[in-house]
Amino acid sequence: MTAALRIALVVAGLALVFVGVRREQGHDACASARSDTFNIALKRAPATDAPAVARRVAAHCRDTAIISESAVALLRVDQTAPAIALARTVTRREPDVRNGWFALSLAQRKAGDARAADAALQRARQLDPVGLRR
Repeated sequence: MTAALRIALVVAGLALVFVGVRREQGHDACASARSDTFNIALKRAPATDAPAVARRVAAHCRDTAIISESAVALLRVDQTAPAIALARTVTRREPDVRNGWFALSLAQRKAGDARAADAALQRARQLDPVGLRR
């Protein structure tokens, strides 16, 4: 094995380790933000933390199901603006998945915007007509 090949393999190995460490850190940041969301919903943390926590969920969580459930959890403590922001994040990232539209519908209805809530619910029903029957 040539020295150049050894160096290339070492560099590639180090790059893989770096990517793995960064990915693990992102997972930990998502888990922490998710935990903080549920602490707010369970009233173990102040609801005033919701906007910052919602921004962390959106920034660190890739799984849109986690983001959707965080939006719905914040609705339990009437944090409609952060819930709407999270639900919109889901609908932008995965516009063809019903959970984001359904969460957006719930949040907009709680915020008093019935027209927007109905439109979001209609979109969710288009995506999953069996799961969201009338």
